[in-house]
Amino acid sequence: MGSLPFGKRRWGARSPGEGGFSLFELIVVLALAGIFVVLVLPSFSGTLESARLRAGAADIRTTLSRARTLAAFEGRERTVSFDLERGVYGIPGENEMRLPEGIRVLAARVGETTTEDGSARVRFYPDGSAEEAELIVVSESGGRLRVTVDPLTGIAEAGA
Repeated sequence: MGSLPFGKRRWGARSPGEGGFSLFELIVVLALAGIFVVLVLPSFSGTLESARLRAGAADIRTTLSRARTLAAFEGRERTVSFDLERGVYGIPGENEMRLPEGIRVLAARVGETTTEDGSARVRFYPDGSAEEAELIVVSESGGRLRVTVDPLTGIAEAGA
């Protein structure tokens, strides 16, 4: 009575070489996965911040380009206003834009005037020209991009 019929065995009993994982193997795999997460997560946060910085600079460039287009289309001067302390900017009379979290305009140079706090305003003229401008957009980790406006063409560019 001590043995089970051929091919039958008790529930949960395994014979050697049968499939499955031991508790030790599961612990090792979980430990390796934990180490992987600890090593990889910081690089993802840097990647996300870099993406926010690029997106912020691109949004500013797009708003500047829109103001140039509106000035030419409407035949009148248009401006883009920046509030450096609050991180907001926009074309007066349109929606105010906000920079992504952790991104700010460090300094704005319009013509010969440089501002590091307060506000700045970039003017675009009906002939397609604009005030020369340079905005330094930075992230909390020290990333930095420049957004420039060419005074002759009024074209805005974003880059390093």
